[in-house]
Amino acid sequence: KMFGVCIHPKLGGWFAIRALLVFKDVQIGEELQQKDPPDCVHSQEDRIELLERFNFHWQDWSYRNIVPTDESYSPQQREYFLTPPRQRGELLR
Repeated sequence: KMFGVCIHPKLGGWFAIRALLVFKDVQIGEELQQKDPPDCVHSQEDRIELLERFNFHWQDWSYRNIVPTDESYSPQQREYFLTPPRQRGELLR
């Protein structure tokens, strides 16, 4: 089983979707209707490489650089996210 991954056209994989809010019975105008996302991973070969990196080599974070980016996580952020959750408190002290 393979999982999909979100890639931002400017940030590549250097972002996270932290929450999703669902509002029942809320009506919105056309300007807020969902649009198709930009295709920032253009070739089939790159898509396959992205999915393989994300699913099988996610700990090396290489999937995040599948598209060129200007920014990424700092070394401190990377260390934090690579640290098991139960040990993150010590890291922050």
